[in-house]
Amino acid sequence: MALLLLILWGPVLLATGIAFALRLTLLRRAPRMGARDAVIAAVVGGVPTVIVVAPRAGTFGMGPALWWDLGQQAALPLILGIIGIVLLSLPARSAQMSASAQLTPRTVRTFLRLRGPIVLALLVALTLTLTVAAGAASETDDLGRHTLFTITLGTSGTSASTGIYGWYHSLPSLALLAALVVVAVLAWLRIPRPPWGEDIAHDTAVRRTRADNISRLACGAVLLHLAVVLHSLRGTASVMLSAPANDLGMISLGTPFAAMEPALFVAATVATVAGLALWLLTALSGIPLGARRQAPVPTS
Repeated sequence: MALLLLILWGPVLLATGIAFALRLTLLRRAPRMGARDAVIAAVVGGVPTVIVVAPRAGTFGMGPALWWDLGQQAALPLILGIIGIVLLSLPARSAQMSASAQLTPRTVRTFLRLRGPIVLALLVALTLTLTVAAGAASETDDLGRHTLFTITLGTSGTSASTGIYGWYHSLPSLALLAALVVVAVLAWLRIPRPPWGEDIAHDTAVRRTRADNISRLACGAVLLHLAVVLHSLRGTASVMLSAPANDLGMISLGTPFAAMEPALFVAATVATVAGLALWLLTALSGIPLGARRQAPVPTS
């Protein structure tokens, strides 16, 4: 019981601790957002986290037991990520601006750190690699859906089948993954469009935080999607086939990637922790830690 609790809630608690630690250390100097932006950050980071984590409580009867199939579980983080990014890209309330402020150039590179798109591209590439590999290994079930993985014992014809993250489950998620990337790119491109406010330095810092939050939401969504895929592949890797072989007794046969089961479990756990931490960090980014920003003093 204690081990099951640790497996279910350990990643959530660890992700929460990491998010708070990062907010209080590396991101302590993050700019104070306006009330609207702070609420949006809290909603797009906090609500999806609760939606993804809530079904874990259902295991002990403490929350909703949602019996989603594998395809729905894999698609959920991507859908939540897309919705969150769309909300973050909503145009900000128009601010007062001065003529001198318009002389300062605004480009995507002014606000977007390259590490965000680079990490997102690497995660997408890894996800595509695993998805294509699992899809290619999948076979059709009785309904003609690519959801099965079969192992056969020699030439005896003895075989066993188990579920796998095949084309039936993965194709909708591939479409959502492409949509997530497109929405993230469009959201980054929208950040420089509004005119400068009177305090250019603060405006720049706030927009950089928005760009970072878009990166966190997108990368977190892919990581949590990847965690579902890895958990599924781990279950497939654990399947064993046993059959009698005359004088040799019972012979057992595992999947070709059975040795990867522990690594798949660790990778899925790391992806879960990292994804939840990024979403929680987005929610915490709107919480003010420093002194309240003073309004600019008008000059005569």
